[in-house]
Amino acid sequence: MSKMTKFSSKDIISDLPRSINDLILTKLPIRDAVRTSVLSSKWRYQWRTMTELVFDDKSLCLRDDKKVAEKEFVDFIMRFLMLHNGPIQKFKLSASYLKKSTEIYQWLLVISRKDIKELVLNVPGHDWKRDNPGLSIPRIIFTFQKLNRLMLSAFTVKPPVEFQGYPCLKCLELDGVTVTLKVIENLISGCPLLEKFKFINMDKLALTIRAPNLKHLIVGGNFDDLYLEDTPLVVAISICFYPVVWRGDILRKVPVTYDYLKSIEIRDMDYEDLDMVVYVLHLLLQSPNLQELQISSPDIRERDSYADVEAPHYKHADFDIWERHCPADFTFKHLRTAKLSHVFNKNEMEFVKFVLGRSPLLKEISISFDEFGEALERVNEVLRLQRASPGVEINFFEGSFRDHY
Repeated sequence: MSKMTKFSSKDIISDLPRSINDLILTKLPIRDAVRTSVLSSKWRYQWRTMTELVFDDKSLCLRDDKKVAEKEFVDFIMRFLMLHNGPIQKFKLSASYLKKSTEIYQWLLVISRKDIKELVLNVPGHDWKRDNPGLSIPRIIFTFQKLNRLMLSAFTVKPPVEFQGYPCLKCLELDGVTVTLKVIENLISGCPLLEKFKFINMDKLALTIRAPNLKHLIVGGNFDDLYLEDTPLVVAISICFYPVVWRGDILRKVPVTYDYLKSIEIRDMDYEDLDMVVYVLHLLLQSPNLQELQISSPDIRERDSYADVEAPHYKHADFDIWERHCPADFTFKHLRTAKLSHVFNKNEMEFVKFVLGRSPLLKEISISFDEFGEALERVNEVLRLQRASPGVEINFFEGSFRDHY
């Protein structure tokens, strides 16, 4: 007699640990998370206690009529929040269909009772600004006193007079927001625990940053000046030079040494622009423990597009400025890796020479040449350069390390 194979009738899905259920729900688009209620009786209300909520374009029903899709999206979010029961650790809203700040206010009003820790409000910047110039962030956001992370994109930020800051905030990211100088400086100083600050600015500010616990700084956009007055613990700095809009003394005014700074990234560097060169040189001189350096230049097509917008006060840097303006005994004592992209002309080659010649512990340097340049000739030129580190590995790659902020 053949043996009958026995199958277990145990409901594996219903018996999963609660932590696994929560993890599964966070990996699904939020509409699909709601649909898990049909799996079993134990899953019926699981979605109502989700702690991480992400509402984005994936939450939309596909409709030819955008107005219908927008209304369904708005109604879905409100129904979900009204039925939600429990704490919310993270609330992320990233959707291109929203048109009114009143809708966002209603949602924020509901979650304001949840002691939320992470808040992300992100609407595609350019389209948003064209369609809704001056859209203001709801003021209720400034009552969220337990926030650890706040990310805002494409809003006008204007706190009420009585706002004193976010006492628990460690990460602040502002991308393409409309904000006054006083507001942004007060916002930074009102976050005593701030460790990461990202600011993509289009309002041509002369910004002073006072953040004694700051460790990671990412800035880009349109600045008249950037003054790092009290940031002694900064570990990593990433700067994007938007062409012909960064001017001023900037880091030449900074009296401190960045003993904790280990990583520097510079984007859209123009080695022929005296202001940019002096900016970077002073930053390097004030970072004695630097371990990682990344600098990207515009490729040749981007350079051609910038040629017609050169500022009247543009001052050209001599190709040997690095050696002439650097102390004779200066070395990158701790630099281990360097990555330089779109090396094209003599000014850039001189910087390669400067790094190789003053980095006794350098383990690896990676270099890309402009695809329209004489790459082979440049490779041979680099290989002939004097090296302070006899064991340094020199690699060549195509393209750029740059990516989107």
